[in-house]
Amino acid sequence: MTPCAGKLSPPAACTRSTTPSPPPSPWPARATPPPSITHPDGSTEIPDLPERAQLGTGEGLPFSATTLNLHSGSILGFYTPALLQSKPLATDTLRQALARPERPLQSLCDDALYRLRAGTSHGDALLLLARVHPFPDTVTAEWPLQDSLEAVATARALVRRQLTDWNQPAETVDSTELIVSELVTNAVRYGRAPLRLRVIRDRALTCEVHDSNDTTPRMRHAHTVDEGGRGLFIVAQVADNWGTRYTGDGKAVWTEQILPDG
Repeated sequence: MTPCAGKLSPPAACTRSTTPSPPPSPWPARATPPPSITHPDGSTEIPDLPERAQLGTGEGLPFSATTLNLHSGSILGFYTPALLQSKPLATDTLRQALARPERPLQSLCDDALYRLRAGTSHGDALLLLARVHPFPDTVTAEWPLQDSLEAVATARALVRRQLTDWNQPAETVDSTELIVSELVTNAVRYGRAPLRLRVIRDRALTCEVHDSNDTTPRMRHAHTVDEGGRGLFIVAQVADNWGTRYTGDGKAVWTEQILPDG
């Protein structure tokens, strides 16, 4: 992830091939190799990153966060170990297949799989490509928040004003105010200063509340007589997606709402 806001355009392209009898992997069984990074000039590098759960697995497992500085138009490639077991010098072959980053992502995926998998039978190979573009300033807004419950009202007012400036419908404004209220309340009660609020308007409306505590928030179902405990449950009902992203200095709890024109 980059320190600035970013988007994937198109969101992603994926190609998968499944064949029997994979050979022994040079990576641990539950690990996935580091991603490839193809720069706009066509050069490709594979950064040295901590071991991670295999792509498509590992739900609930702990993982580390890494920050990468990427140029606009760079392509991130995520893949399973089987993709590079198909032939000698497979990493060089992958670099060559991705050397023209201006091509459509699906074409790059298909070409890479064809070069790496032709005539082989080495198991379940998956390649996921994503192209990075920065968001313009006109579709993002970010504010620091004080570490007190007074920040809830402040956050609601900031979001209402920003979404009104973006000509969002009243229903979206109201639901976003509710989401922000719950996220900021949780950050104040269970997080750690400093707190930040960010909203991004793209295909979806994204809200992020960042704090310096890296503890994962968990949704629970409050009992009828409980006075609290419903925050994330409410968020999950209102938002189309939500989750937690870890950073070098804490975490961001994010939500997405699909926009009417998205």
